[in-house]
Amino acid sequence: MRFLVLSITSHSRYTMTDPSDTLWVLVCAALVFIMQPGFMCLESGLTRSKNSINVAAKNFADFALASGLFWLVGFGLMFGPSWLGIFGYRQFALDLNGPGSLATFFLFQAMFCGTATTIVSGAVAERVRFGAYGLMSCLISGLIYPIYGHWVWHGLDQGQATGWLGQLGFIDFAGSTVVHSIGGWVALAGLMVIGPRAGRFDAQGRPKKLLGSSLPLSVLGGMLLWFGWFGFNGGSALGLGSEVPRILTNTLMGGVGGLIAGLGIALVYLRRAEVDWMINGCLAGLVAITAGCHLVSTAEAVWIGAIGASVAIWVSLGMERWQLDDAVGAVPVHLGAGAWGTLAVAFFGDPEQLPLPVLPQLGIQLLGVVTAGIWAFGLAYGIFRGLDPFWPLRVTPEAEELGLNIVEHGAKTEAYDLIQVMSAHSHRQNLSQRVTVEPFSELGYVGSRYNQVMDALAEAQQEIQQLNLKLKAENQRMGSELELTRRLQQLILPKDRELQRIPGLDIAGFMEPATEVGGDYYDVLEHNGLVRIGIGDVTGHGLESGMLMLMAQTAIRTLAIQQERDPGRVLEILNQVIYENAQRMNSDKNMTLMLLDYHDGTLRFSGQHEQMIVVRTDGSVEKVDTLDLGFPIGLEADIRDFIAQAEVHLASGDVVVLYTDGITEAENRSRELFGLERLCQVVQSHWQATAGEICKAIITEVRQFIQEQQIFDDLTLVVIKQL
Repeated sequence: MRFLVLSITSHSRYTMTDPSDTLWVLVCAALVFIMQPGFMCLESGLTRSKNSINVAAKNFADFALASGLFWLVGFGLMFGPSWLGIFGYRQFALDLNGPGSLATFFLFQAMFCGTATTIVSGAVAERVRFGAYGLMSCLISGLIYPIYGHWVWHGLDQGQATGWLGQLGFIDFAGSTVVHSIGGWVALAGLMVIGPRAGRFDAQGRPKKLLGSSLPLSVLGGMLLWFGWFGFNGGSALGLGSEVPRILTNTLMGGVGGLIAGLGIALVYLRRAEVDWMINGCLAGLVAITAGCHLVSTAEAVWIGAIGASVAIWVSLGMERWQLDDAVGAVPVHLGAGAWGTLAVAFFGDPEQLPLPVLPQLGIQLLGVVTAGIWAFGLAYGIFRGLDPFWPLRVTPEAEELGLNIVEHGAKTEAYDLIQVMSAHSHRQNLSQRVTVEPFSELGYVGSRYNQVMDALAEAQQEIQQLNLKLKAENQRMGSELELTRRLQQLILPKDRELQRIPGLDIAGFMEPATEVGGDYYDVLEHNGLVRIGIGDVTGHGLESGMLMLMAQTAIRTLAIQQERDPGRVLEILNQVIYENAQRMNSDKNMTLMLLDYHDGTLRFSGQHEQMIVVRTDGSVEKVDTLDLGFPIGLEADIRDFIAQAEVHLASGDVVVLYTDGITEAENRSRELFGLERLCQVVQSHWQATAGEICKAIITEVRQFIQEQQIFDDLTLVVIKQL
């Protein structure tokens, strides 16, 4: 929103006597409204699925609260007759059935108020109570935003600035500071009071990324916001004048500059095209150009947007250092880039259209930025900090872990239902309950497969119950359990046709249960470009070991389909499930487990297991120790501090061998162990063969070594060869 004292056109825009002006502002108001679903998509996609419904509901509700309060008191405070340029004291609860220009002006301004309000929702997402967020929305829309807006934009109806900042010559055409920085300052105050999300930082204060539910949805949100920004800036001319094409073009190029800068910085700093850096880079560029889009050239708009993206990324990294957890990057984008865009008016604005020379103008712009911080942050922080001990703003740790979709809205998801049924199976030992299957969905497919396994398990359990009626000896009952576990192990092993579909890798697996079946497990899953390989060994033997192995396999597949790409995070979640279920079963079982994610010649792995063998194409052997990469699953409630990651880069022809201790600890008649060195020698001798041939050679060598000796532990082996 610009001051009409600096207007490119001479007539007052508030009255909007030209129907084309009225139509233009109404269209722009509708475009700005589209930014609300844009914010909803952006924030829901960047937050975890267990909170996505809550984030969407808060976006929905805050717009209604903001619009209602702006009508009731905000518009009067912002644009009513001014008391000393500080606040308005009339035009509350407006009757908008009068002149169309007043209704048009109010509608456009209400959209701006809604935008400033909803900025906060993404920053504090996933841990703020719904009622507390409603209070934040009321504080911004009913007091903080309209008062500061009065200081800057009051006087639009008179064609001159009459707020005290506007009278000094402060320029903020469409709200880099008035809208975006105000929202960012309040969001920062909220973050400092409520603290980071659980698991966002480790014990040493290092940041850990919490992956969102849907990056494509976030990209859609970013594009909706970009589209709505044309109304945001274009409508701030309050008419369809000759300056509008320039404003729209500069808006476009500010976003272009920000997106390219965000992508470029990500490629240099992270060595990958980080999608959320691209989204926030674009939005930061749009925020930055908003203050001066009517005063700069096209090239200058690109530079302002690019620098705005750089500032946002710099602020984001600084916030991580200070352990300030912004769930979607709202503070860096709206506060950081907004402050820069406001200062950029003095650096890049056309001197002939600036009311002051560059340095005095810069001083006034800086004054406006600092004043916004003192007013918005100071008031919000004081209220939040004073209120929190008596009326907590944050949900309980239990509610945060469960997810706000369930806690605040009773809205369940397929993943939640699946985990609940799994927990019920382990807790009540009742295998009759089944997962509700939603057709034509990925988790519906997982639930269907889980139900099939449980059907087989229930059938086998029934067979055991019938056998137990006839069998008197305990060893016969144990034998039936072992047979059931053996069948379960075979049921969940990946089939050869599945392994053959894995791109870029030749994979072969082998698993033979011991006489007293253990809980060995391996799996290979390819889903949407993610290749996840797991191998583990549950302690002990029998049905309990088989149940834990089945739970681990199902949970890992579920998380892979949910696009959880961080092996360390998968281990954290899996450990929670296994530990809780083992406690409910009154079992002391635990398991060693290593997870490997393959992509484009690189294996990233976490978890404590046997040493991994890598044979290079020159015949050299590398033994990778995993002792410091994890902790036994299910032994402790929290193993986050023990989890680490490593990676191995594979060239064409390199071989990786994974195994359980049943291979290396196989004994012959002389009680000698097969051993790791003998295993390495076999692989080194056959590395030029296919994965299947290498696997067969190892098993043949083990059988020849033990001869007719009984197998006391499961033999499990996975051979991977880079094509």
